[in-house]
Amino acid sequence: MIQHEVTIHLDKPVEQVFAFLMDTGKLATWQSNLIKSEQLTEGPLRAGSRFREVRRINNKETEIEGEITSLEPNRRLETKTSTRPQAMVSYSLDPEQGGTRLRYKFILITSGLMRLLEPVIASSIKKDTKADFETLKRMLEN
Repeated sequence: MIQHEVTIHLDKPVEQVFAFLMDTGKLATWQSNLIKSEQLTEGPLRAGSRFREVRRINNKETEIEGEITSLEPNRRLETKTSTRPQAMVSYSLDPEQGGTRLRYKFILITSGLMRLLEPVIASSIKKDTKADFETLKRMLEN
């Protein structure tokens, strides 16, 4: 299992940060490995909404399906993939010094050969995530 967490302060109110994170059309602008994202269920995003993503992983396009498992407006968003390997992502937001404290947690459940490659995979995830959150900060604060 691989776990990675990032905590970052953003100089924008919680409502603006949450709205940006929920805008699926903007995800690929700050997530470097995301090629395409689409909602599979009708209506506004909510717990139970399903999605499909195409991501570039190890120079290969990989299709991922998942769902929102928890959504509290302006507080929390959690997702879980239904494809393997299973990944869980959570964002929690709190007001802080006129801006937002954003906490991100990523968990990847590995098995088989992938378990042997965990150190390499974890290093790549940490590097990509660091760059992605620097991009997110730059986009939101400019």
